[in-house]
Amino acid sequence: MTSAQRLQWAGLLAIAALLTGCGGEMKVAPVSGVVTLDGKPLDRASVVFKPEAGGRPSFGVTDDQGRFTLAYSMNEDGAEVGRATVTVSTKLQAEGAAENAPRAAERVPVKYAKQPLKVTVEAKKNEVELGLTTKG
Repeated sequence: MTSAQRLQWAGLLAIAALLTGCGGEMKVAPVSGVVTLDGKPLDRASVVFKPEAGGRPSFGVTDDQGRFTLAYSMNEDGAEVGRATVTVSTKLQAEGAAENAPRAAERVPVKYAKQPLKVTVEAKKNEVELGLTTKG
C-alpha cells in the first residue's frame, strides 16, 4: 500500500470513528484473507467489513495476489467480532494519481453491491476467502 493510499484510508478511518462515536470496549479480532474473481486474484480492491450490529467498519486493500489485512483503526488491525456485511470494490485511484484523477473501473460484478457478502468474525485469528464470480 502506498503512502497516499495509507493517508486515504487513515482519513476514512478517522471519519468512521467520528461518526461511530466511542462506546465501551469493543472486541476486535485479526482478519486477513484473499479476494478472487472467477478463481483469479483480484488486485487493488478495497474490502470493507461493516458490523451488522453497528459499530466501526474495518478497511483493507488487496495486493497483486488478492491478499488483504483489515485495519480497525490507525493503531489496530482487525474487525469487530460478530456478523459483518462485506463490500468489495475496485474503484480506487491509480497509484500516484492526482486527487481529482478519474477512478479505476469497477471490476466487481454489480450483484455484490445489491447483495453484499456476509461473514462472521470470530474471537480468534480469522482467514477469509472471498470468492467472487461473474457468473449467475
